[in-house]
Amino acid sequence: MLIYLGWIVAAFLAGVLLAQRKPTLQQRVSKLGIFAGRSYAEILRTMDAPQTETRQTDGHTIRTWRNRDYSISLLFDGREMCLGVEDEGN
Repeated sequence: MLIYLGWIVAAFLAGVLLAQRKPTLQQRVSKLGIFAGRSYAEILRTMDAPQTETRQTDGHTIRTWRNRDYSISLLFDGREMCLGVEDEGN
């Protein structure tokens, strides 16, 4: 009987932990709304660090966030201000 109660408690705790999962990348992007005009630091408060960062010859930077279901690339100017979405897809 004690083992049975232990399994019930374990299942309950697992359910609580799974319910507190971090929002998906796409959910975090939707929460931010419009990116243009936001600073890189402001975007990082909601998003993790990007997976890739590509510096362009004109001083702009493209940063890409991705997971297995979704990706978004944002273009930043030399002052680290977002100019908008460069690419987005599933």
